[in-house]
Amino acid sequence: MTRFFALFGIMLIICLALMWGMMVQNGYDLFAPEMRVMLLVAFIVAAYVAFRISRILQRRAERGHDGSPLKGAQKSKLSGLFNGKSEAHQAREARVAARRKKLVAEGKLEAEVAEAPEPVIEPTPEGEIPTRVPQSASVADRMAARRERYKRAKEEGKI
Repeated sequence: MTRFFALFGIMLIICLALMWGMMVQNGYDLFAPEMRVMLLVAFIVAAYVAFRISRILQRRAERGHDGSPLKGAQKSKLSGLFNGKSEAHQAREARVAARRKKLVAEGKLEAEVAEAPEPVIEPTPEGEIPTRVPQSASVADRMAARRERYKRAKEEGKI
């Protein structure tokens, strides 16, 4: 509640300052009796904005304490807006992990391998230019393979 009142005070000052500046520029008085409605609008806008900001900050703080795997990522200012997972999504991930662990224990599912297997690249006969090379190959080898694929596609009439 303290956060709300602090934000409300700041927002009210900003609203009144902006309105006062605009009205002085146009030759009006903000505190004239006709402007009571405008003061009420400034009060309501400041209250609404302060309420919304305090709720957003409160939710963000709650999300940071709930055991989410993104705790470290949520410490930055913008990551909480884009990386948050809903409670339903987190619950589903937990159920899937528990089911996977149970199936592995029963022997119905193989445990995940930490490393991905290396892609198998078939050797090409001597003197022939390969059409596929590993991503770790040099740029010259990758470009030669690309030229060969292009040449073969042109010969087959695909291009």
